[in-house]
This record gives sequence, structure tokens and C-alpha cells, in this order.
Amino acid sequence: MIPFYREFELLKPVSDYFTAQGYTVAYEVTIGFCRADLVAFKDNVTTAVELKLHDWKKAVVQAKNYQLGADYVYLAFPLFNAYSLLRKAESILRKEGIGLLVANEDTCEIRPIIEAAPSQRKLSAITLREVHHQRRKNHRKMRFY
Repeated sequence: MIPFYREFELLKPVSDYFTAQGYTVAYEVTIGFCRADLVAFKDNVTTAVELKLHDWKKAVVQAKNYQLGADYVYLAFPLFNAYSLLRKAESILRKEGIGLLVANEDTCEIRPIIEAAPSQRKLSAITLREVHHQRRKNHRKMRFY
């Protein structure tokens, strides 16, 4: 078993999971006051994912923030840490409608353990077009010397 040492190591397996299902994936998308690690877009459905190795309480707070702009929200944790998370927070995740994706350390395979419910907090929609527009706008602000 090879453990995940950094959050960004979860990025590729989770990205591949959504890409295999036909989603278009964007990274580090601002939703509210936080930046979602990964946002997947498909057929007017937006799914935000927060990657964490530990600190499930902070992850839940961020996920609740993502529900303001995304249709579905997931947390992604390594399998090794997911057991502890399920014992402590399964009822909170189900109550809040936050899904849980688990990454197997051996195979890097992603499995949904808790399916996300449609967001009841959604105030506005995040679209792929909006994300591309914001990135172009920020790129123009950059100055290269």
C-alpha cells in the first residue's frame, strides 16, 4: 500500500474518475469564499470536489460553501482515512447532502461511498464557460517581465 502524502496526489485519480464518466474537469475553481480543488461539468450539472487527507471538519465547512454554486458536492479521502471519517461524520455528510469518494491507495481507484444529494443551498450556477472566462481575465492581468 502506497499512502497519499499530499492532497494533489488525489487530484489525478479523482479527475480520471469524472473524465471516464464524460465530465469536463476544471481545477481550483472559486466558489464563494473558497476554491474547490476540482469541479466537474456535464450537461448543465456541476459537481464540486474537495480533496483532503485529514481534517474532515474543515472539509465539511468547505463543502457546504461549495453547495452555494454546485449541484452536487463530494469530499475525496484516501481509503486509509475514510474509515475514521465514516465513524465520526457519516451522519453529518448524509444530513448535509455531501457525498464521499474514496481513493484506494493500491490501485488509485475511486469509489463513491456516499452519494451526494442535490444541493438545497444553491444560489447561483457555476458554468464551464464562466470558469474559462475568469481564467482568461486573470491571465490578461498577469505581467511577464
